[in-house]
Amino acid sequence: MSERFLAFCEQCRKQVSVSLVETLEEYDFNGMTYAYPVKRGVCPECGGVATPNSVLDENQRSFTDAVRAVNGIVGQSVVESVPEQYSIGKRPLSRLLGWGEHTYSRFLDGDVPSVDYSKTIERIARSPLAFLLRLYGGRGELSGVAFRKSRDATLQVLRDCGAKIERAAAYIIARTGSASPLALQKELYYADGLCLSYDGAPLFPDRCEAWVYGPVFPRLWEDVELKGIGEESLFGGEVSDALVGTFSGKELEVLDAVIVHVARFSPYVLRDLTHKERPWVDARAGVGDGVPSHNEITIESMAQFFKGLWEDYHMERPGDIDRYMRASVLGE
Repeated sequence: MSERFLAFCEQCRKQVSVSLVETLEEYDFNGMTYAYPVKRGVCPECGGVATPNSVLDENQRSFTDAVRAVNGIVGQSVVESVPEQYSIGKRPLSRLLGWGEHTYSRFLDGDVPSVDYSKTIERIARSPLAFLLRLYGGRGELSGVAFRKSRDATLQVLRDCGAKIERAAAYIIARTGSASPLALQKELYYADGLCLSYDGAPLFPDRCEAWVYGPVFPRLWEDVELKGIGEESLFGGEVSDALVGTFSGKELEVLDAVIVHVARFSPYVLRDLTHKERPWVDARAGVGDGVPSHNEITIESMAQFFKGLWEDYHMERPGDIDRYMRASVLGE
């Protein structure tokens, strides 16, 4: 049975119990047409519109968010979600983001963020890993109690709701002590390929593309934005320990093999190695050297390549990737 609400029906001139119907409404504003979802209450006696005041407020916010979205401004609901999901006060959050102490408070009160502020808020709202790196980088701005409270909440979000590629990236960062974006992308690529050949399925479903500097998972690149991350933003065992239970035994075996046998090489060594491998080479067929490309490195090409490694180097466990790495990089 659908939930019912009390609302005043203008036609019946009395309070009635209504159920809500969701529809898509269009409204012309400043020369543009905005489409946004609304809820309407329907009077059971006359069939007229009788919408509760609280729902009217939600509808107004839905319209405001539609206007904001078209203009590159983060929605108010997203602004409000960040302090709650990461258990952090509005003033500490402002300091953590490098803003004035009262900036986030103004946004919560309805001030409209700029496009740049909006991008930051949207990024940390959808990416718990991006927020976790910010949190560790700015931990000096928070008390010990506030830091631990927000850290634990963020890890809970990462465990329960975070994309698997983010959990894998956080695990690798925690175990290697490095957040080089070039290296991390290659390490995730090898982890995905090894999982394909060892477990019969990719480690995560994210699209991989053949960029100039090798395989890249573009969603992670955009959301986490590792460029400029310093050592103070890195985390250790408490993060990897929190994430262990989110992976299967085989997935952990793959990740640990990559950490030990792949991550020991420099980012540029890994870049050069992927440039010699069929998945990247085939995806960039017809694309000139140094020319940007968003061509996909397909699961099929990765499966074929890593299956070949498994056979050519007589691999029995993921750790045997060391044979390929030593032969290809060190010439052993």
